[in-house]
Amino acid sequence: MVDTHEAKRIQATNYERQALASSQGWGFAQDAPELLDKWPLKPFTEVGDKRMAFGVVSGLAGGVAFTAFDYHRRPRVTNYKSLGVTTMSVDTILIDTVWVLTLPATLPKFQVFDNAEPNFDKDGALPPQTADQKVNRSYLLVDTDPQVATQLLTPQITAVMKQYKLHNWATWGDQLVCVKHPIFGRVKPEELSAKVGELGRLMSVIPPHLWGTGNPAPAPQQQVQQQAPAPQQQPQPQYQQPQYPQPQYQQPYPQQGYPPQPQPYYPQPQQPYYPQQPYPPQPYPQQPYGHPQPYGYPQQGYPPQGWR
Repeated sequence: MVDTHEAKRIQATNYERQALASSQGWGFAQDAPELLDKWPLKPFTEVGDKRMAFGVVSGLAGGVAFTAFDYHRRPRVTNYKSLGVTTMSVDTILIDTVWVLTLPATLPKFQVFDNAEPNFDKDGALPPQTADQKVNRSYLLVDTDPQVATQLLTPQITAVMKQYKLHNWATWGDQLVCVKHPIFGRVKPEELSAKVGELGRLMSVIPPHLWGTGNPAPAPQQQVQQQAPAPQQQPQPQYQQPQYPQPQYQQPYPQQGYPPQPQPYYPQPQQPYYPQQPYPPQPYPQQPYGHPQPYGYPQQGYPPQGWR
């Protein structure tokens, strides 16, 4: 049984997750006990009771099949005693959000978690042996071949881990499992959807030579209830080469002669304009003195002397 505060949180989470699944066409289940023993990984291998998987959302996002849910457990109970009599018991409840993505192929078993994670038992965990000493100090490995960890924790992968705060993740067969413990509140629907895309980014930088080198995970005994139906395979239409009409070629046009080229124009110098003036009447030519005038004109002599 859970107390009133936990019950309200579970109810609120289920309400939000159901609305998210309905808006995206994903499947939803209020609880899924079959998920509790499906992965031999942290936090499922940690000590605790009152184990529950609730708020289960499953579907396709970006072409990747995923399942996301909250994992509830009680790792310990603290009893307060007075004079040998238990006066109060306080439960420690931990709720982690888990994302599981289906990989395109299997990978070797691998699990890494943050060295500062307070809710995981560190017994038997070892630091990785990579070329980055900061990575070696920041993370711990669980049941992982050190050579596999060296090949997986490349600078590209650790950069994505730091960018999206993917500090606790593992591979199991053809599945990638990521865990987050929300310190304040709970994981909201927006973050639940966004984390699927961030894990897809992590998948894209896994070294290609590791794909297909792991053992397949055992098939689950029971499927999550109310999962989204698998999309039916639609027959692919047969592509037919379109028939285009053949172009009708016309007879070539007769070759036209070049048009006459215009002669260059050279401007002629302008002649000064003189307006035509009427000529004054010309007097008849005078005959030499002493000769008779023709046509009976009187002879013009000198003016008389001394006329002044």
